[in-house]
Amino acid sequence: MGMRHGQTRGLLLIRGGTVVTAQASFRVDVLCGGVGEILAVGPDLDIPSNGTVVDAGGLLVMPGGVDPQTGIGANAAGFARTVAALSGGTTTLLDIMHPDGDRLDAAWRDWRHAARHAHVDVGLHMAMPDSSTAVLQHMDGLVVEHGINAFHLSMADGLSDRDILKLTSHAADCGALCMIEAQNAQAIAYLRAGLDHAGITGSEACLLSAPPAVEVEAVGRAIMLAGLSGRPVHVGPVSTTGATEILAQARLRGQRVEGHVLAAHLVVDEAVHDPEGDAAPDSCITLPPFRDGAHRRALWGGLASGNIGMVASGFRPAGGVGNGVADGLAQRMRVVWQHGVRAGILTAEEFVAATSQAAARAFNIYPRKGAIMPGADADVVLWDPDAQETCTSGLYAGITLGGRAVQVIRGGVTAWKDGMPCEGAGYGAYVPCPAFRPQLSERMRRAAHLSMRDGERHDRGP
Repeated sequence: MGMRHGQTRGLLLIRGGTVVTAQASFRVDVLCGGVGEILAVGPDLDIPSNGTVVDAGGLLVMPGGVDPQTGIGANAAGFARTVAALSGGTTTLLDIMHPDGDRLDAAWRDWRHAARHAHVDVGLHMAMPDSSTAVLQHMDGLVVEHGINAFHLSMADGLSDRDILKLTSHAADCGALCMIEAQNAQAIAYLRAGLDHAGITGSEACLLSAPPAVEVEAVGRAIMLAGLSGRPVHVGPVSTTGATEILAQARLRGQRVEGHVLAAHLVVDEAVHDPEGDAAPDSCITLPPFRDGAHRRALWGGLASGNIGMVASGFRPAGGVGNGVADGLAQRMRVVWQHGVRAGILTAEEFVAATSQAAARAFNIYPRKGAIMPGADADVVLWDPDAQETCTSGLYAGITLGGRAVQVIRGGVTAWKDGMPCEGAGYGAYVPCPAFRPQLSERMRRAAHLSMRDGERHDRGP
């Protein structure tokens, strides 16, 4: 699996559909080809000679979905399962790799080898085990040599505040962003020990050991730590009303902070943690746990307001490292369409932002990804907005999904059509995420410093 550019593709004209981007919807044609990019967008484009015409009549034409968080790691079998992402309209995912100690270069090689089996394009977030000198030195090389511009920091795994300060600062200095999984590890460990003593384990213990206050405190602390050093930060997944409010407050202060939610947390109820329930136990062992309706309504409000920018699947194969859910690649976009757009909470344009463009922007791969415009990758989904069905098994059992990916084009080639993968579509490409511009990092730093000056009046005279 290599870079897409360099292999010439035949021309493909998508006509008759309604193009939906995060900015607007309009009736235009889309011409794909070259080395896998969009060549032209406009009304009544000429039919190319020796090209293929795709009739999108009655369908929406949208950018391929960008999933901002999976936890597949160096698991070739896990990447082979990403055909499910194609079935749900996702053409790019950003995966998290957990290294063994400070062996970041070895972790990169192992992940890269496994990711060759992906059916979608893939980028990487590298998890940081600590803030040792060796780790900091490796961060520079990952940014410059391998196109990694986001580092995953897990408070849930016990990463200290000092580590977070050092890592967020160093990441910004080399043009990268930190993603913080914000949970209070010590509180969770204390509560878990008491539950173990009482004989409460498994999925039920996941819920009882991570009450909402544990997440709310950690999200606030993560944002505060990033603000102390004037660094932008990405927090998630969030699952509570309190975390949503903290994100909104930080953004109102002018702090550069992004957040994401897992699709499952938008629709799955805390009742799945009932030890006598019908849900598969393995699919419900996750951090954060699933919450009640009040928290879910707040998460939808966060998406509608933009304070939570994007929706991830959180997919992690069984036995994988880190937190996540063992389902969701296929369901992610359909959950947001049914319970967001069809419910009247989001517009179709906001759907594109939450499932594609926001993640592409946050991790600096827009407009290559998340856009329908000349020069963007020809990752396009032909979407039936009226399709609807109810899941019968897995984590989403009993939950209605809306919309359907009728045809998925990845890099100008049809990779999914009529409910099945297409032969000859090949595998996805590696997507390097460019470093953020130094001058942009400096501007973010100044804005974050200002946002921490609570109570000060900027219009006060001398």
